[in-house]
Amino acid sequence: MEGVLGQTVPAPLSYAPDVLERIERRRSVQHVGLGWDVWHCYEVSWCVGDEVENWVGILVIPAHSPATVESKSLKLYLNSLNHHVFESHEAARRVVERDIAACIGASVSLSCIPVDQVGTITRELTGVNLPACKVNEELVIIDPAELTISPRKGNVVSEHLVSHSLRSLCPVTSQPDWGTLSVRYSGPQIEHASLATYLDAYRTHQGFHEQCVEQIYSDLKGLGLDSLQVVGFYQRRGGIDITPWRSTMEIPIDTQRIGRQ
Repeated sequence: MEGVLGQTVPAPLSYAPDVLERIERRRSVQHVGLGWDVWHCYEVSWCVGDEVENWVGILVIPAHSPATVESKSLKLYLNSLNHHVFESHEAARRVVERDIAACIGASVSLSCIPVDQVGTITRELTGVNLPACKVNEELVIIDPAELTISPRKGNVVSEHLVSHSLRSLCPVTSQPDWGTLSVRYSGPQIEHASLATYLDAYRTHQGFHEQCVEQIYSDLKGLGLDSLQVVGFYQRRGGIDITPWRSTMEIPIDTQRIGRQ
């Protein structure tokens, strides 16, 4: 099966690993960063013996994998497991890891939590909220030159900045994707208003979640910061939300989600 994104495709009635589609990571930015793409999958269900199991799956894909998986194809694949009988929960989990790894060409990890324990990985962000963006009905092009640092020399800070206004467009369907952006950094102080203005341009930008976060990370890294972590907590579509994490340093896998996801 090919080209499920943007197409009307019935859910498979039986185990269908061939439905998984690969999306090449086309790097168009100077700095990619270290980190992970953490996918929270809310429609994970399969059978073990004569029992139906239901889980929230947490899929982790390394940021430097050569490709990622197309989200609609992942949804169809996960739902193809709904009536499939596995020997054990561990056997099911290993099959999913194997199939997705084969699709993208890199090792992945899948962990599962009971559906009534989503609260254990839900944490809200407590940083400084960025100013609201200005009303602008014109098409705005992303411009790293909008980003500025404090003119006060030696003004080195450590900050956590948060924007709940992150919006971009799916490059295939042109439908809006909403998220919350987290920026933790140390170095010359970023002018908050300049970052808000810069992010405003993403409202009409077509790009996958991972590409948008990498572009933001790359442009901020160009300010000469000492350390930087950028995370995009995108809201779910089709029973899946994606949270790309990019950092200047090696970071442990964090399964955090926020309430709006």
